[in-house]
Amino acid sequence: MILKTRTKSVTHRVYELLHHRMNLSAKEKRDYENQVKGFEGELQFDSFMKPYHESGIVLNGLNLSNGDYEFQVDSCIVLNDVLYLYEVKNYSGSYYYKDGQIYSQSGYLLLSPLGQTDRSMVHFHNKLRSLGFRVQIKPYVVFVHPDFFVHSFPPNDSFLFPNQLHAHFKHMFSQGGQETIKETRLANQILALHNENYRPKNLPEYRWEDLRKGILCPECFSFEHADTRQTCFCVACGHKETIADAILRSAKEIWLLFSDMRLTTNLVWEWCGGIYSKERIRIVLKKNFQSHLSRRMTYYT
Repeated sequence: MILKTRTKSVTHRVYELLHHRMNLSAKEKRDYENQVKGFEGELQFDSFMKPYHESGIVLNGLNLSNGDYEFQVDSCIVLNDVLYLYEVKNYSGSYYYKDGQIYSQSGYLLLSPLGQTDRSMVHFHNKLRSLGFRVQIKPYVVFVHPDFFVHSFPPNDSFLFPNQLHAHFKHMFSQGGQETIKETRLANQILALHNENYRPKNLPEYRWEDLRKGILCPECFSFEHADTRQTCFCVACGHKETIADAILRSAKEIWLLFSDMRLTTNLVWEWCGGIYSKERIRIVLKKNFQSHLSRRMTYYT
């Protein structure tokens, strides 16, 4: 059972919007490309696991914290009173192993993925223990790209490569059965710890006035669209949605990028490029958000 489905992270979504609404620096473009590549790798991991997870409880894309330490878990599986943690890497190319480290062919050193996973495992263990759970945790680093290879890499049960994943999942899930009350309780507690509004501190700097305004297609990110009375059509890819949904989605973009700003009809009207009436926008906001009156201004949360 999948208790939490895979979605793009806040970092990914922010970079995605900024990439199409402003000019990113060369470094910021690389960071955005890494977000895209990482998410593609996670989806590839999900495709490896999909045929086998009739048993167990799966939680994807968790933002967790233990005290001041914040960490992310790409995938977590609760099965047979064991917690399986997966850190997914979508590296490609040829590398080599030396003295406990992984190097690129040009000599650059990769951050130790197992070290990152071990830290997450320790904090996860301590957090759950503080909540009264005693559970075994098994961490894994998964390399999903078929072109990734490490020369002279010693055997390590904590690392999984593409040609090992089917056998790994087949064996693991074959040991499982119906979820127990204890496993369900643990999985729900982990989900309750997830911070949906987590925002990293290293996002690009941006300002309202620097961002291009208009309705952005959620499929191809084109600004070109044609409208009927109730429907918005993307001219570039043909994606279709109601105008109400396009307005709502645009309002959520503002909330994502400018969570400290009060969401108002005028703000959404400007963000949409001024193409829809303020009355139409007001109706959408009143239907989907809680309205508040501050002096002469109405804003929504």
